[in-house]
Amino acid sequence: MKNKGVIWVIVVLVMCLIGTSVLLYQEKQQETQAFRSLLNRFYVEVDKSLHITSLIIENDTADDEYIERLFINLEVSLNNMTTLLDFVEFAVDDTNFPNGDFAAIASYTSVEDYGEVAYVRRVKEMLTDVKQAMYSEEHNQEDPNLTPEAFNTIVEEATNQAWKYFN
Repeated sequence: MKNKGVIWVIVVLVMCLIGTSVLLYQEKQQETQAFRSLLNRFYVEVDKSLHITSLIIENDTADDEYIERLFINLEVSLNNMTTLLDFVEFAVDDTNFPNGDFAAIASYTSVEDYGEVAYVRRVKEMLTDVKQAMYSEEHNQEDPNLTPEAFNTIVEEATNQAWKYFN
């Protein structure tokens, strides 16, 4: 009788262990999927910002209203990147972007200190570095195997460069 009681306790413990393992695995899979989705959205937003910077540089002789709209679009895109980083920090463990504030970079869109063209060229250079670091030739887009740690490093390097340039 005593052996049956021990066997039942072991069976219950093994079932609890299996159930917990399955739940932890599912949670990790959801976190990985959330990270990949946010990574893709961030990459698309970087690409969009690069397109806007190219338009500004190519059309520097266009009327002021058109250029102003492009600067507003660039500011919105940089703010979107900051929001996405906030979501990544919330949704994924091992992510932390203490300086990942692309919105602060966006606040310089009306600078006279740097000049519009110099500002746009610098932002484009920074975003090109981010895109290249995230890029996978095999997938012709962001690298789906990019780890949160590697992404942290990419964002930290980009924002540190921006802070050095704009402050």
